[in-house]
Amino acid sequence: MNIQVYQSFLTVVQCRSFTQAAKYLNFSQPTISNHITALEEEYGVILFTRDGKNVYLTQAGKNFVPIAQQLLNDYQMSQESMRQFQKNKYSLKIGVSTQAINIYLLPVLLQIKKDFPELDIEVNRCMTVESTLEDAFVKKLYDFVFVHIDVQPLYTKRVQLWNQPMVFVTSRELYDAMQQNDDIYEYPFIAYPETEVYYKHLKSRVEFSRLKNFLTFSDSESVLHAVKQNLGVALTPRIKVERDLLEGNLVEFPANYSGNMPISVLYDYEFNFTLPSKRFLELLRASKERIRD
Repeated sequence: MNIQVYQSFLTVVQCRSFTQAAKYLNFSQPTISNHITALEEEYGVILFTRDGKNVYLTQAGKNFVPIAQQLLNDYQMSQESMRQFQKNKYSLKIGVSTQAINIYLLPVLLQIKKDFPELDIEVNRCMTVESTLEDAFVKKLYDFVFVHIDVQPLYTKRVQLWNQPMVFVTSRELYDAMQQNDDIYEYPFIAYPETEVYYKHLKSRVEFSRLKNFLTFSDSESVLHAVKQNLGVALTPRIKVERDLLEGNLVEFPANYSGNMPISVLYDYEFNFTLPSKRFLELLRASKERIRD
């Protein structure tokens, strides 16, 4: 019996829903149903009763919970015990569509390195979302890729992780020189090229025809540096400017110009998970819940 069916069973117990369990495990609902059916056929019992969307444990199901948990614990202990004998040198190759994603990613990478000290990790910044996807799913250069836009190529799995707040900022000096004007259309505008994901986000937030385009940079670091040099106003991930905002070096414009950009992780539908890559995905999901809370 595949150990995953026991995980599916315990997740249904926790979520009290086949649908929610499927979402949590990133499976389809029929897959979860098949796992439960396989267990019921294996043991010749009914584990759940269903009343519409509600799911209830039978007495057999209640008795099976500690058994399934023990089986999972034993399996995990066996994995840990055998890890010391493994000669495989694992690696984790990651592609990101923007540098700002690394800020969310770093705590997860620090933890995975603690769990797997010998793990080789490589993170590359790709030029565009399109090139990120091509490198990952056509050229097969990456195990996981992180993107900002709502996209999912065929034969891939996607897990939405974090919402990245985006804000318009300018320097305190320029803001004061403009008599603390909160209208971004009155300022010189520092832009991104059309291929940049931030450009696409801009189109949903502002009227391009009204912007006084002054400079265009291909990366957010150069844009932010130009802002700090009093050259204009720009859109930037809030997480990159929080200290400057707190210290008063930069000024954030009103919320109606801002918004959130979702960050998702994508991987191949038939990806061959190793212990580190499986743990990596678990840590990402835990990070999602921690940041949301």
